[in-house]
Amino acid sequence: MNSSEWQQIKEIFNTVIDLPDDERAEFWEKLDENILQKVKNLIKANDDANNFIVEPAFVDVGLVDENETDLYVGKQIGDYKILDEIGQGGMGTVYLAVKADESYNKKVAIKLIKRGMDTAAVLKRFVMERQILAQLENPNIASLLDGGSTADGLPYLVMEYIEGVPVTKFCDLHELSIEERLELFRKICAAVSYAHQNLVIHRDLKPSNILVTTDGIPKLLDFGIAKLLNPDWSLETDEATATAFRLMTPEYASPEQIRGLPITTASDVYSLGVVLYELLSGERPYKIESRLPQELAQVVLTDEPVRPSEVATRRRGDAKTRSEFSASTDSEDKPTISASLRLRVTAAQLKGDLDNIILKALRKERERRYQSVQEFSEDIRRHLVGLPVTATADTPFYRIGKFIKRHRSGVLASILMLFTILLATTITTWQAIVAKREQAKAEQRFNDVRQLAHSVVFEFHDSIQNLPGATPARELMVSRALEYLDRLASEAGQDNSLQLELAEAYDKIGDIQGGWSTAHLGQRKNAHESYRKALTIRESLVAAEPDNVDFRRKLSFSYRKLGEISWVEVDIIGALEFYRQAFLINQKLADELPNDAGIRFDLAYSYKNFGHMLAANGQTDKGLENTRQAVILFEELALADPDNIKIQAALAVSYDRVAEIHQSVTQNYSEALLLYRKSQIISDKLVADDSLNTRFRRSQAVSFYNIADVTANLGDPQTALESSRKSLAIFTEMSAADPQNEDLRETAVAIQTLVCRLMIKTGNAAEAVNLLNQSLITLEKLFAASPTDGIVHFRIAVLQQELGNGFAALAAESKTSPPKRLAKWREARSWFQKSAEIYKVFRDAGKSTGEEGTRLDVVTGEITKCDNAIAQLTSK
Repeated sequence: MNSSEWQQIKEIFNTVIDLPDDERAEFWEKLDENILQKVKNLIKANDDANNFIVEPAFVDVGLVDENETDLYVGKQIGDYKILDEIGQGGMGTVYLAVKADESYNKKVAIKLIKRGMDTAAVLKRFVMERQILAQLENPNIASLLDGGSTADGLPYLVMEYIEGVPVTKFCDLHELSIEERLELFRKICAAVSYAHQNLVIHRDLKPSNILVTTDGIPKLLDFGIAKLLNPDWSLETDEATATAFRLMTPEYASPEQIRGLPITTASDVYSLGVVLYELLSGERPYKIESRLPQELAQVVLTDEPVRPSEVATRRRGDAKTRSEFSASTDSEDKPTISASLRLRVTAAQLKGDLDNIILKALRKERERRYQSVQEFSEDIRRHLVGLPVTATADTPFYRIGKFIKRHRSGVLASILMLFTILLATTITTWQAIVAKREQAKAEQRFNDVRQLAHSVVFEFHDSIQNLPGATPARELMVSRALEYLDRLASEAGQDNSLQLELAEAYDKIGDIQGGWSTAHLGQRKNAHESYRKALTIRESLVAAEPDNVDFRRKLSFSYRKLGEISWVEVDIIGALEFYRQAFLINQKLADELPNDAGIRFDLAYSYKNFGHMLAANGQTDKGLENTRQAVILFEELALADPDNIKIQAALAVSYDRVAEIHQSVTQNYSEALLLYRKSQIISDKLVADDSLNTRFRRSQAVSFYNIADVTANLGDPQTALESSRKSLAIFTEMSAADPQNEDLRETAVAIQTLVCRLMIKTGNAAEAVNLLNQSLITLEKLFAASPTDGIVHFRIAVLQQELGNGFAALAAESKTSPPKRLAKWREARSWFQKSAEIYKVFRDAGKSTGEEGTRLDVVTGEITKCDNAIAQLTSK
């Protein structure tokens, strides 16, 4: 058979395969007998297959005489007796077999290359499949049990025999609900994610490769066209690559597969998106009139899929028009609901989040899809539990709607409380104007409003501040209560207790606007102003009553808040001065009341902050002395009150501060790691006791980050990469739950920068560069919204430096052509130059010390390396 004849046979087969028998007749009349018989043989082979390790549509089926495959039935291959043939494909045949010595009765499936197909390229692909399956041990992936070669040299593999049906058929037979289908799909995602973690891309995910057993367990089949994400496999021949390209199913193949571009895990995300589309809507995402390869490819590359909910709506209309009803009944002959009603319910469930989730997975641009199968599955989980999903536009109304659904009682209580405040304030004002004889009643109303406002700021707010996604609700609550307190303060004159409440309210709104290490909205300038207002109130109170202990403690708290916000703005001198003022107040109070545990706590906190800032200003010895004193005081307090969560959290942070000085200034990385691990033990326990507390989870994530950073310095990038990814996973999940929390967003980007730096060190520079470019966009948006945020500005420089490292690593790869290497060296130099310009601004302003202060010198050296490499390449 020549190639022209075979091409004709394939095109006819692809055209008629999906047509009913009575519609195929017109095609038969136009064909000569030779072509007709070969097409019919091909269709028969396709119909006889049982979907076990089914080969895709672009495999060259039919080149081998089908009678040859019967030679093995009833005979023995290795230790296995062949019982029957259960499937055929272009590369191999699958047989049902049992152990020849009858040591056990478990059935197995044996996959054997067809005679005549044992070319070097196909044999290599078969051996690759065997190696891939051997390393995958997962309850949702068909297991590889054995392997070998026949007497005549044909390789075979022995696999777990799966008695099941394709996942789409299983869901329809059992009439699974949308929620049940999604839970089943998440198990499939977990299996694919496991394969990705083991450096394997499936490349041909489709319902016939996803069987579900009678027990409802999904099994992932056929890694015959998978490709290991391993440098050893990158050296495969062009012939093997071409064979792999043909082994795909266009209806489920990603656009980059169709185009023949490099395949990544994003291709499996796309294929899973098609499977989920079909599972939920009953149809595939593209309307395909024929199965001609070029037409299939054109549709996948150009057409946009219809929303799944619209497909269900259209099918409902069709069902209603034809009066189609479900024919199935139970044992009592009770009819099921109509197809029209069932599809109406399905369309309503798909509309919104599920539409967006599926369409995000089906983006034609892979960088716009989910970046991993785990992220895809996580969005489905969030939908199932009522949390916001990343695929849906992040609007205030959407977030508030999700928050209200999850916390109906709490939100209703807050609304009622705020309404009551408004009503009470109105009544109070009205009563004061009406007549003096109502003065007593008006004063009572005044106290009622004050009590309600106090409850909102100091009780209800505090009860939800550590809940995921609570930032917008906290802002609304405190802002409204602050308005009422302002009005009351103007009416109350010199009511000192009310002034104290007002100052605390300003602190809380400052925290929400842009506080340090807390959920905030990224409004640093507004936060600074709010903290200043609180400071002004407290200074006036201390001036009026200089011996009042409570007033003085609160004043030190204001200095601490301003020190934190100054540090964020990289005003190191200002931060040091504010921390010094707080320290002096707390030191004097501790001398006056040495047995007061609360005052000793404040003093320990001041030692920690003051010491940290001393080290940042280059006073390393004094910095270590003060931070170590903080550790001593907190350990004493923890010993006296071991169940005090506030003390435990502060002790963990104090360990971090001492460790940071050792890491960034003294380079004593071993001591730093020891202290970071002490901090991590505390954080892990706090999270275990209160898993929903965002403050504790943040501290746990920071511990993973710190350990990753110092482990990298100790020369163990792989361990550092694992720890940094744990940190990133926590921050990413928290940020997705509370997208208006800019603290989580910018910290997640900083951690991703570390992850990318470690990826570059471990040889994955290409993916690192892609992630860094995405992170840079986020940081630039944050800096544009808050240009006084020095930490974000500095993080931009760090990220640009890592981009330079990434391109330099790509340029240094030996297999890269000289023109491409030259372009990458120039790109690396450009990023190093941008980074150096920002570092220079910080150094000239005296705002970078210790390890951070050396970054400009490091980047300058990298620029010189780039110049030397560019000169060497251009001189050739």
